[in-house]
Amino acid sequence: NYSTNDNIATFCRLAIAIAIVTTYPLAFIGFRDGIIDVLEVPIMKQTTANINMLTVILLCIITVLAVFVTDLGLINAVGGGTLATAVVFIFPALMFRAAVFDELNDSTPADLKEAKIVLVVMWIGIVLGVIGVCLALMGVD
Repeated sequence: NYSTNDNIATFCRLAIAIAIVTTYPLAFIGFRDGIIDVLEVPIMKQTTANINMLTVILLCIITVLAVFVTDLGLINAVGGGTLATAVVFIFPALMFRAAVFDELNDSTPADLKEAKIVLVVMWIGIVLGVIGVCLALMGVD
């Protein structure tokens, strides 16, 4: 949108490129380590060679996805809908339920009833989240 002769716009493009190049490794290392944790890879198998191989595989997958998925708005809508549903409806409900059932001796019947109500609200949130993601995938604004 800006002229290639505009020095300020060129400086901003350069600054954005530097920001991307320097911050991507930080996010990627967190992603890679998260994959290792989810897969429960034993410490003995977390050698430099295995970690480098996983890094190359993940970068290849991300690159192939980037070639075929060109609509970043769709990625933001699906990711935002999914994460918002999890943060607003799922995580609090599960944490409350765990807190109530971890303290069975101190939980009152009202607490147990409230835990059931919270789970109903959680499922309503999940349904709304699925509807939101479906609408994003269908391209409905």
